[in-house]
Amino acid sequence: MTQLIVLLLIVNLGIAYQCYRNASLKGYPVKTFTGLGLVPYFNLVVWVYLLFLPDLKPFSMNEKQPL
Repeated sequence: MTQLIVLLLIVNLGIAYQCYRNASLKGYPVKTFTGLGLVPYFNLVVWVYLLFLPDLKPFSMNEKQPL
């Protein structure tokens, strides 16, 4: 039983890391999506949501775009 709980914790942390990585690559709030990725049973929904969200980096207001 302990091995199952450890395995579930490792999988949960792996999905939370993927949420963190996808949020940082796409330009979304990292703390929000990582926090939501740490919630069990909800983290898969957040991960799939991040996979299909568009990339925000090209639309960033901080970068100057050539005309």
